[in-house]
Amino acid sequence: MIGSVAAEGHAGYEERVAHLGLREEVLRQAIGASNTERKLCSKDHAAKIAPGIYAYNGLVTSLSSQMDGRDEWRRVNLAGVLPVLLNSRTRVALGVASGSPLTGQRDGRSQPSSRYPKGELTKRLVERNVPLGQIALLDRSAFQVVDETDELTGYNLWLMLVYFDQKKKEIRHEVSLPERLNAKGYVKDWYDRILPPIPYSVDGDELGSVDSNPNDGFGPPSEVSVEKRKT
Repeated sequence: MIGSVAAEGHAGYEERVAHLGLREEVLRQAIGASNTERKLCSKDHAAKIAPGIYAYNGLVTSLSSQMDGRDEWRRVNLAGVLPVLLNSRTRVALGVASGSPLTGQRDGRSQPSSRYPKGELTKRLVERNVPLGQIALLDRSAFQVVDETDELTGYNLWLMLVYFDQKKKEIRHEVSLPERLNAKGYVKDWYDRILPPIPYSVDGDELGSVDSNPNDGFGPPSEVSVEKRKT
């Protein structure tokens, strides 16, 4: 299914993210914090994926510090490894993921995908997503409760997809609602996509040298299965 894509300007984007309980300035500041953390990582001595790890941590930390306890948001760590922000009013769960080059772009019927395959935990959560507008019509008791995901019963899992583009010297993002994962575990179909009107611009070599990919390492650690482990 091809999800809807926001085509509004700045005001339209602000309105759509506000409907989820988000603020445009919070998302943009988180992108800036992500880039700042990346620049703190030594280019000469760090591991190859370290800049991506720094960037991911900076973004998640910024979102958490700005949102946790504000506007009905709270931070949880699912299965101890997957940071998610929950809004009890809008029933939105927000995670962060690395996206493909189409992230934050409108290209006809083409859609972005997650850069990395997702684990069983994300798969279970995405399977419970419903199209925007339907969640309020459903009986939350009908949602399946599965161990670590039970506190997300009745929530839609949205992903803040992020892509670092060296050639264009910009960081693109979008807030999108996954519909399903493909057989290899990648998110490639979306119920809805909310795109900012302009990307976050960077200068010079802020995204690293041309022989490295600034997206490497950006994302949560490997997810554990939601199945109970035998003792």
